Amino acid sequence: MLSDLKGKVAVVTGGADGIGKASALKLAQSGADIVIADKNLDGATRVATDIRGMGRRATAIECDLWEYDSVKNMADKAIAEMGKVDILVASGATTVKYAKFFRDLDPHDYAGCLNSQQFARLYAIRALLDHMIEQNYGKIVIVTSDAGRTPTPRESMIGSAAAGLILVTKALAKEFSSWNIRVNGVCLTVIQGTPAFDAVMGTDAKHVFQKAVERAPFGIPTAEDVAEAVLFMASPETDVITGQVISVNGGLSFGG
Repeated sequence: MLSDLKGKVAVVTGGADGIGKASALKLAQSGADIVIADKNLDGATRVATDIRGMGRRATAIECDLWEYDSVKNMADKAIAEMGKVDILVASGATTVKYAKFFRDLDPHDYAGCLNSQQFARLYAIRALLDHMIEQNYGKIVIVTSDAGRTPTPRESMIGSAAAGLILVTKALAKEFSSWNIRVNGVCLTVIQGTPAFDAVMGTDAKHVFQKAVERAPFGIPTAEDVAEAVLFMASPETDVITGQVISVNGGLSFGG
C-alpha cells in the first residue's frame, strides 16, 4: 500500500522489534516521522537509526508500557521533541507466557495478562489523548489478538483482554469523534518471523500453534502483512472509518 503521511508524526509502542518495528518502518516509508517507544532502548535506537536513514525524523524513547507514569513521560517527551503526535500505534507487551489452558494459569497472573495486553494500550491512548484533543486530530490503531473475536483454547485470559480492547475501540471511536480522532483495531492470530512467534513455538503449546500454521488457507501472515493493515488504518484513506476492527490471519478464522 502507498500513502502520503508527510508532515505526520507517529508514536509506535513496542516498536523495537516484531510487529511494532515493521509498522514503524512502514509508516516511515510513507513519509511519517516516528517515535519508537520501547523498554528495549537499544533495539528502539537501532530502528530509529534505520528510519533516519530514510530521511525521516526519528527518536527512541525508553518506556515501560506496564507503568502509566513511564508511558506519560514518554508521550510528553515525544511531543516536546517532535512538536506534535498525529498517530498512535498501540502495540507491544507480549502475552506469550499466558498462552495456557485456564486451569493451568496461576490466578496471580490474571492481572499481569490484562496489564500486558490491555492496560499497556490504554495507557498510551490516555497519555496522548489530551494532546490529540488540543490539536483536534488523531489516528489511533490498537493492535491486539484475534482471541478476542474467536474463542481460542489456551487463550482465555488473552482473549478476555483482547475482547475488552475491541469493545474499547468502538466505545472510544464514539467518544473521540467530536475531536476528529479515529480509533480502529488490527487483530492477529499467529504472525511468523516475530519474537512472539518464536517464543510460543518454544512452549508446550507449540503443537496448538503448529495446527494454526497448517490450517491457514492463505498462509501465516508476517509482520510486514500486519504493518500494511496498520498503515491503512493510519492513512488519510481511512478518514471516514472509525470504530472498526480487521483481522490479519491468513483466513484462519472469521471473528464477528
